[in-house]
Amino acid sequence: MNSIPCKKCHRCAWLAVLLLPANGPGQTPGVPHTILEGHRGWVSSVAFAPDGQTLASASADQTVRLWSVANGKLLSGLQGHADIVSAVAFAPDGKALVTGSYDKTARLWDLSANRILFTLRGHRGGVTAVAFAPDGKVLATASLDGSVRLWHADTGKQEALLEGHKSWVNALAFLEDGRKLASASSDGTIILWELPGGRRLATLVCAETELRSLAMAPDGKRLAAGIRYGRVKIVDPMKEQIQSSFQAHPGDVWSLAFSGAGKLLATADGDAEQRATVNLWQVGTWRQRAALPHTSAVLSVAFAPDGKTLATGSWDKKVILWDISRFVGRTR
Repeated sequence: MNSIPCKKCHRCAWLAVLLLPANGPGQTPGVPHTILEGHRGWVSSVAFAPDGQTLASASADQTVRLWSVANGKLLSGLQGHADIVSAVAFAPDGKALVTGSYDKTARLWDLSANRILFTLRGHRGGVTAVAFAPDGKVLATASLDGSVRLWHADTGKQEALLEGHKSWVNALAFLEDGRKLASASSDGTIILWELPGGRRLATLVCAETELRSLAMAPDGKRLAAGIRYGRVKIVDPMKEQIQSSFQAHPGDVWSLAFSGAGKLLATADGDAEQRATVNLWQVGTWRQRAALPHTSAVLSVAFAPDGKTLATGSWDKKVILWDISRFVGRTR
């Protein structure tokens, strides 16, 4: 779909959503809910608070911004990292936020006062991914140094060093019960770790090229892995085997996210100099249900807890909140 962007309004037709109904070739247009602008560098990571009212965005401008989902207004900004902020995640209770940076640290923030609780040091390379365990007591960080580290969220002390990957670790995902952690690497593997000790349970060879992203389904039965050159692989983390695979994009799958009910999977791709899309897939059949066009590479996607809003962060320094409620309907 080609059209000319309007210079005065960001909610115009050039950002239209092309919806692809599963049972027919018809097309239904849609528009983004809100465009959030203000970052001075590309947006590397987005995450919703557990109550769905706040969105956090991390950027190459070394800051994290907190936005109101209801009206798109900037609530506050977090500053303290000395390099690109590459990852962000909320604690399960919504009271804290963890950020990872290319300055080789992760930081735990108290959101009631927007202050740093702990600076987590130990990685020898940039921190590429962060994640809280479901109970909020442990958080994990991944790094370009090829390691994963576990930290106690109440004290900021390191609890375990997980080594086994042969290259950068790009993504993390806790299983729903918090007893396992998955890590994905540029070495083409996913490693499943047993918690709390960090014993390696299995190494799954998923590709001959780099794994860019991971997403765990809400029911814990599926783990989606995004791969360079556009493929997505679906892993059964309990059986420790690959279930299926499909081509999602022509370029790297930089980010994935399951909707709140686990019925949709969003995948993001792109090149910094080219237009990109976020595709929505029906879980199980893996049929494409929608394509959301962007002006440049989309580096992060996240669903709101109710599944009606999708946030995307991209190379063009923008965050978009897509209102997909009429598309989602009862199948979120």
